[in-house]
Amino acid sequence: MHERDKNFEVARLFDEIARSLDMQGEQGHRLRAYRRAARSVAGYPRAIEELAAEGRLRDIPGIGPSLEALISEYLETGGMRIHSQLVEAHPPGLAPLLAARGFGPAAVEALHAKTGVTDLDDVERIASEGILAQAIGPKRAADLMAQLPALRNPIRRLRLKSAGELATEVLDLLGNTGTEQIVGAARRMCDIIEGGLELLTSSPRSADIFVRLPNVDQVLERTDHEVRLRLYDGLVARLYIASPETFGAALVWHTGSAAHLQRLTTLAKQRGLELGPRLAARTEEDVYALLDLQWIAPELREDQGEIEAAQAGELPSLVQQTDLKGDLHCHTNWTDGTNTLEQMARAAKRRGYEYMALTDHSRSLTITNGLSLERLEEARRCVEQLNHELAPFVILLGTEMDILEDGRLDYPDDVLASLDYVSASVHSRFKQPESLMTPRIVRAVTHPLVHTLNHPHGRLLVARPAYAVDMQRVIESAAKAGCALEVSADPARMDLDGSWARRARESGARCTISSDAHSTLDYDNIWLGVGSARRGWLEPKHVLNTRPLEELRALLHRPRATE
Repeated sequence: MHERDKNFEVARLFDEIARSLDMQGEQGHRLRAYRRAARSVAGYPRAIEELAAEGRLRDIPGIGPSLEALISEYLETGGMRIHSQLVEAHPPGLAPLLAARGFGPAAVEALHAKTGVTDLDDVERIASEGILAQAIGPKRAADLMAQLPALRNPIRRLRLKSAGELATEVLDLLGNTGTEQIVGAARRMCDIIEGGLELLTSSPRSADIFVRLPNVDQVLERTDHEVRLRLYDGLVARLYIASPETFGAALVWHTGSAAHLQRLTTLAKQRGLELGPRLAARTEEDVYALLDLQWIAPELREDQGEIEAAQAGELPSLVQQTDLKGDLHCHTNWTDGTNTLEQMARAAKRRGYEYMALTDHSRSLTITNGLSLERLEEARRCVEQLNHELAPFVILLGTEMDILEDGRLDYPDDVLASLDYVSASVHSRFKQPESLMTPRIVRAVTHPLVHTLNHPHGRLLVARPAYAVDMQRVIESAAKAGCALEVSADPARMDLDGSWARRARESGARCTISSDAHSTLDYDNIWLGVGSARRGWLEPKHVLNTRPLEELRALLHRPRATE
């Protein structure tokens, strides 16, 4: 028996309790507490029996008195009464039905009560016996059965931040010994991850832990080189296993896009090599050197010219997070942020930034309590006071100004001229046709007092499509006028994405990489914007906020049309 077998069993029980609570319709703290406890117990490096004997179960993060009592109950009896009760009333195997049309918690509970089904196999069985149609009606039963394949194998589209957090969580549970890495689309910093989580390890022991994670629904495949499983929420996770001698090759193979790998395979064949995850190469640099190539950063591995650039020794020196000298998109509790200006400024200073731009919303965006001209003056006085206290750190007095329906700006020119930094955004009339939206935005970016266009497409990942706009025309107009384009680190936006950031670079436009922070914690999202910028081949010289403060000020105040 593995020394931490009981950790995994308790974690599984906690996770099943959470899913049963979800089936019951609970959405609050209790549900989150069980899920957090499942992860903590599974990932804790010591066996729960030892901790219990020492009276130290509460050393496990997220374990308080009530959860400690449940762990003790399990160690004494081999079970938990609350688990038995909840699972009997709300079988966690029916949780996928919550994603079906017309099946909320009450409907799933009613189906279970009428038919006794406990999982999707049971549902399929009673459908073949005609019982499902009797229970919920023929039309509804037929609709449910049509959805069953998708419920069994849901296609999960994850935002990059969610995928990164889940992958990091799994790595922590595996022990995170330093031999595990995130690979696939997430390592390439794609904004949407559609193929599930992909991880690589050089430790075969990690595979034994992987299949016993608390939220595993089914192990789909297991070989010496790969484990593929489905988690309870439908997400597919893969763990690739490589030896230390082939780790570099496996890292290349499981990171690159199909097109990039095809090009590398062709180059390898020309040299009498067979490229693949078991090629003898300890590092990625070794693999690319075998192909007479410079090492290519993961974000570029899309067969979009990176092979040719590597052959010529002309790969870009990509921007890094450490290059950023400040954040140019920050909100406070004056509008829709959660922290005060002082809190935001001190948090930015602690990160090592030289400056931040206060960009609270302008007056027309009433839903966010946008700043009237009077409140803007109040903000000005507060900025002056804090700049005196926090020197040499500087708060730039700015705005995230609404671009009105016809492209006019939300503040008069004399007010805009008094600000250090003016960014502009579309926050309304998203459904305008391209014939109106494009000139609307072009009018804003060519205004001589606008420094940056924020989140240019207005999209929300997996939630709202981009508005109809000729973005190439916008970029070219912005480049000519000297207006920068934001590469947003907002996890819901990541806009511009890498492909459009590259078009901005090719058009001669500058960019900013900013967090759109609405709290001090949001500064931590900046890696997402940096990832998109790197996918766009941006170097520090292409990004405004890599400049020291005085250089930035000079760029912001120069007549941009002549730069």
